[in-house]
Amino acid sequence: MRKLTKPSFPRSFGAFSPTGHVVTAFTTDADAEKARQTLLRNGFGEEEVTHYNKDEVLWEFLRNENHAINPVQIGQEVARFEEYLELAGQGCGFLVVHTPEDEVAKRAVHIVMPFGLKFAEKYIRWTLEELT
Repeated sequence: MRKLTKPSFPRSFGAFSPTGHVVTAFTTDADAEKARQTLLRNGFGEEEVTHYNKDEVLWEFLRNENHAINPVQIGQEVARFEEYLELAGQGCGFLVVHTPEDEVAKRAVHIVMPFGLKFAEKYIRWTLEELT
């Protein structure tokens, strides 16, 4: 069954924090959609893979701009926040993939590599791990 609404970006204490997810950025929004379709054909479920276009990413982060100065946000998070905004401004598309296990995260990144992948990061408790 198709989702009726797209979820907002995962948050913790009001700040962007998709713990247990891989966040990926692609050169274009079309590349992100191709990567999403490929993940779905390779065993990932609709509820596990969410595609955000550049406008949705800009809206999500700009509406919560005050979190960039929130003390809960450590320096690394603020830098990511700014990087996501810059990439969205360049027209990049994003996927947020639920991958609670490390092997699932690695598999997801391997599957989407051919689609103009700019970066992939897995958010783990209190930090993030760069996968590409």
